[in-house]
Amino acid sequence: MTRSCIIFLMLVLLCSCTRKIEVFRVSSTEQIKRSSDIEESVRCTSVEAYIPDSNFYTQHIRVNVHFMDDEKGDKNFSLKEGRTFMKYLINNANERLWKNKKMNLPEGNNTQNLHPRYQYKVVGVNDKEGDDGFYKHHDNELYYFIGKGRYRNNYHKDVIRKYSIASDSVLNIFVLPHHPDSVKSKTYKTTATGMALGTSLKMSGLLVRKDKPWECATLLNHEVGHILGLGHAWLKNDGCDDTPVHANCWQQTDSKPCDGVISNNMMDYNNSQMAITPCQLGIVHKGFARLNSKTRNLLIPQWCTLDTTKNIEIYGDESWNGARDLKHNIIVKSTGTLKISCRVSFPANGSIIVEPGGELILNGARLHNDCGDHWNGIFLQKKGKQEGLVLSTNNTTIENVFPEIEGIKLTHH
Repeated sequence: MTRSCIIFLMLVLLCSCTRKIEVFRVSSTEQIKRSSDIEESVRCTSVEAYIPDSNFYTQHIRVNVHFMDDEKGDKNFSLKEGRTFMKYLINNANERLWKNKKMNLPEGNNTQNLHPRYQYKVVGVNDKEGDDGFYKHHDNELYYFIGKGRYRNNYHKDVIRKYSIASDSVLNIFVLPHHPDSVKSKTYKTTATGMALGTSLKMSGLLVRKDKPWECATLLNHEVGHILGLGHAWLKNDGCDDTPVHANCWQQTDSKPCDGVISNNMMDYNNSQMAITPCQLGIVHKGFARLNSKTRNLLIPQWCTLDTTKNIEIYGDESWNGARDLKHNIIVKSTGTLKISCRVSFPANGSIIVEPGGELILNGARLHNDCGDHWNGIFLQKKGKQEGLVLSTNNTTIENVFPEIEGIKLTHH
């Protein structure tokens, strides 16, 4: 039990010096009164339930970068140049995600531009000395990218199979030059282009833009979007009502269908790609919250460590109908009611505190720790005749709670 956790709980218990406060700890469902009300079970699959709210924190996706070259080593960035270029590109991509502009379409829309709550972080493997997450490989057979024609290899995974590092937990970015023979062709365009493949992606056409790394930042966001489960936004089957069907226009022109307002969505091909909708974010975070999903495994697991700099405070009626991974304590205030209907993981030493008058409803919830550790459980406060209440229904489970908590008294006068 960390000292910060003990101090936190003692402060909660000492909130009144004049009246007796009793505190009861709940560590299993056997200690919880079953609700007499029939609560409808929740499937926890609605995308809407995963749209980020004020209690979401920013997830960090681990990435590394590979520069492919031939044996001569003159077809792509040097490792030093590439590191500088890609650091700028990734930082710019993070900034563009952070800003998330309002959607252009449909005209006159009221679609919210929420904080996406995810960013990229370049990492080495196991903090190995000298490993900063940037690598250079020389391979005459696999160094190049061909985007069209008989010999196109943009969908091929050979280079990924051979050179990816920790691809089960790190998103691998491969920077490849266009093939020299392709570049010689008058019909082949050396545009900046990319391809998402599993938990890796290819990017090409960067070297010719070596002085303008920001030009490829939205390309990175677009391709990572595919890895995170997003489809192209101009189509009707992307799973989101807030991305209306529209023409896929790079920019506004004088002729139809691009003579009006054009999309600025990240998952279209346009000259902005600076907007991502609430539904799209719901798809992303639903993947993050699904245990053992390929995208969850790419995240730095912040939910394993308790962050005591803030608490999640519930003042009104709130329902959680999607899975969540918390890194903060929950306090249900005297005016609050929190209904949890899905899986929620708590960090080591994390707690739920229900103040007198507050109510916690566990509707088929699963409360646990996802890091092989233990959390503190639920603390119910009682002050006079007013008490915190917890009710359970629909086969709620509580797991991984400390049997005893050393150094904490559960009743205070």
